[in-house]
Amino acid sequence: MTRTSVVIVAFRSAPYLERGLPPLLADPAVGDVVVVDNSSDEATAAVVAAIGGGRVQLIDPGANLGFARGCNTGARATRDPVVTFLNPDVLLEQSLADLVAACCAQGDVLLAGGLGQDETDGPLGNARHRVTLGREVARATLGARSSFQTVAPGTATVPVDQIDGAFIMGTRAFLDRLGGYDERFELYFEDVDLCDRARAAGRVRLDTRRFGSHPGGASSRTVAGPSYCVFRVSRIRYFAKRLGAAGAWAALAVAALEAVVRTVTRQPEGMRVRLRALGLSARETLRPGSVQVLDGPVAGT
Repeated sequence: MTRTSVVIVAFRSAPYLERGLPPLLADPAVGDVVVVDNSSDEATAAVVAAIGGGRVQLIDPGANLGFARGCNTGARATRDPVVTFLNPDVLLEQSLADLVAACCAQGDVLLAGGLGQDETDGPLGNARHRVTLGREVARATLGARSSFQTVAPGTATVPVDQIDGAFIMGTRAFLDRLGGYDERFELYFEDVDLCDRARAAGRVRLDTRRFGSHPGGASSRTVAGPSYCVFRVSRIRYFAKRLGAAGAWAALAVAALEAVVRTVTRQPEGMRVRLRALGLSARETLRPGSVQVLDGPVAGT
């Protein structure tokens, strides 16, 4: 059986790894397992040692590498012909064997199995619409759910614009051809960018069988302020990469609109965080690449 390596980028994720690692390690389709702990968390190290039984490699980089760089770092430490990137709060319910076989057969594909938003039956929650400026305006005014692409559970494998970064699989050869994740994205939009490049070079597909559940936001909730800020900076970088300076300025206008809407509707992050995010977005627009959120001063707020 061809197996997949699994890379998990963790941040204060011990309780989720405690639940998620056992079914993963019981899957005969899973080979190397690497946990990259961006939080240097003693509890995470203890869980990996206790449950991993020497099979799970823990990488503690001593700093928060961000998600994209963490994924690339973990992938380089694995050997199997297929690589799966999995969030620590994804709870798998069935083997990855069919997905691994499909990846190998199709070659030039990013693939995921369906994930529910909780452990009950319902629509799958890991397909997204293609990101455009118009859709980001909708997200800024209507909320994050406007970006979801509703997919009902089934038995088919269907093309989608984007699969959520919580669960992405590809052959090592295809991921190498894509150049892996773009490490300019500290957190958020790295999956959007990877799927854009995968569609240009191949396909992005979702197996609509339910493979598990993903409540979402487990790690980001532990550092809600920095997560809010880094999302807005990454959005500037994404549109700058796609559309140049005009795209960055348009994304900054979206950020300003969003700050107003979220202030009027009294969203929980608070005015201080919104103003910080808007300021960092403006700095990134004026001086591309100058903002580092995760290891910068915002990370301590």
